[in-house]
Amino acid sequence: MQIIEMLKIPKYLFLAIVSTIILFIIYAHIQLFGIWENFFFWLSIFSIFSIITVGLFVILFGLMLSFQIYTFKRRSKTCPIKRKQSGIGGIGTIGFMLVAQCSACATLGIFFLPFSLVSLIVEFNWLISLISIGLLLFSLNYLGAFKK
Repeated sequence: MQIIEMLKIPKYLFLAIVSTIILFIIYAHIQLFGIWENFFFWLSIFSIFSIITVGLFVILFGLMLSFQIYTFKRRSKTCPIKRKQSGIGGIGTIGFMLVAQCSACATLGIFFLPFSLVSLIVEFNWLISLISIGLLLFSLNYLGAFKK
């Protein structure tokens, strides 16, 4: 698989790890309102499903970002025709940032959305999380990460 080949190159592996960590920090910062003293309490109220979805999401985001850069660099060297490439992973990232993993953490959405919509998002956060992860997997597949 091409994603495995990409991860064998140290700079892309480093980029995937760093972008994963940065996205987790941004997500935690948004959920904690910047009060990092509450970090371990915040983690303690997560369900197992929420921990798995957040972990899977940030890892897939790091892989997608790194693979997208890898694909762009590789194709720009081999193909002289200038073509625009786009992925829809950004939609999944924005959607996931609006989703609180626990009902008490509806922080970002409550500022920008009406209360009724925020309560709906909190009710279906598991579905939005799975859709966001699905969009990242679709983007990786679209970019050819799983081809041999």
